Amino acid sequence: MDKKVLFVVYQAPVGSIWVNEAFRCAFGMYGEDIEPAVLLMDAAVITLSADTCPECLGLLPVKMVQRYVKRYETPVYAVEEDVKRFRVENIDAGYRAQMLAQSSLSEFFHSFDSVIFI
Repeated sequence: MDKKVLFVVYQAPVGSIWVNEAFRCAFGMYGEDIEPAVLLMDAAVITLSADTCPECLGLLPVKMVQRYVKRYETPVYAVEEDVKRFRVENIDAGYRAQMLAQSSLSEFFHSFDSVIFI
């Protein structure tokens, strides 16, 4: 049975490497029979905007991340209330992000073997 690991990112992508590192870690898990997922919450939901250009900061280009998300079918989640609070309107479909309500997070976290906050 595969172990399920959730990487939770809560810091903004601008000037931060945490979103980038979460995706790097998630993509590296597939060789170890670990089933990763990424949850973006608080200011990290800004990553979902199609207007974000992390490659300008020396981070993984959005298209590369999205290519791996599609190839490995990596689940990407975002907290719906945070998306609204930070006014992320132009959500890039390449992330295939699923929205979660804040009230469902406790149950969601318990569905994983490990939860790593970054």
